[in-house]
Amino acid sequence: MKDPWENRVRPDLKHITSLFENEVLGAFMSGHLVIESILVQMLETQPIESDGCRYFEWSFRRKVDASESREIIGKDTADFLRGLNDVRNRLAHKLDTPIAFGEAFELAKLAARGGIDFSDETIYLDREKSEEWYGVEGIIQEVLQNAAQDLLCFLGDDSYIVEFVSAKDS
Repeated sequence: MKDPWENRVRPDLKHITSLFENEVLGAFMSGHLVIESILVQMLETQPIESDGCRYFEWSFRRKVDASESREIIGKDTADFLRGLNDVRNRLAHKLDTPIAFGEAFELAKLAARGGIDFSDETIYLDREKSEEWYGVEGIIQEVLQNAAQDLLCFLGDDSYIVEFVSAKDS
């Protein structure tokens, strides 16, 4: 029988505590969750009765695929989001493996191809300067923050941005 822990670290208290202190992992996972919520908002703009309005029950991949098939987002944006999810899935199953600079840089390139705007093209065009100026943490922050903002803008109505970032009164 195959060992399910093969090539993985079995978590102990010290390992688990270190994960909570990992700012890059925290920023990445938080950004992924924000983008997933935005995908739900996007799907709500073109609901299909058979969806049953159960978008939060869908996998991230299904949300991306449905958004692409409904032409809410284009292929390049969908490819970026799938790449983002591939990193998330790897992190979820191998928590002890950090995001390498090369992986972050490729994600920035995918984001740029997907229509995500950056104030400085260096982040995805010049690997050497990107590593020096941004590093993994800076790239992850820029990619996920810019992606969230731009995806909201893809909806074509600034009220989504205001509604998304404002606290709602109960």
